[in-house]
Amino acid sequence: MIDYAEAQAACETYIRSLQASDVETLLALFDDNASIEDPVGTALREGKSALREFYSVACEGVLSAALSGAPRLAGNEVAFPFTVTAGTVGEELTINIIDVFKFNEAGKVVSMRAFWGPNNIGS
Repeated sequence: MIDYAEAQAACETYIRSLQASDVETLLALFDDNASIEDPVGTALREGKSALREFYSVACEGVLSAALSGAPRLAGNEVAFPFTVTAGTVGEELTINIIDVFKFNEAGKVVSMRAFWGPNNIGS
């Protein structure tokens, strides 16, 4: 079972990696067979190759990312709110997101679900 400090560190690493476009550090958080659903309701992406493809594109447009509240840990899952500012300077969009990570016994993320939609995007 993951403890709060480990879960919080994973969330902070994820946010820093998004902002720095550090796909390798970000992918190191995930199990080889992990899945992501970003945003929830879209097609599931499974395995490191699919995750690499997704995050390589997703990170390109990130201007900044920051936690907007404390992570909430329950069992082996953590939910954490954050904001991403994306786009180009002068035409930025801010997206308010809640991600949920599910961890395996090794402390790797086995699933990530991102909760956000049109109502969570502002300029």
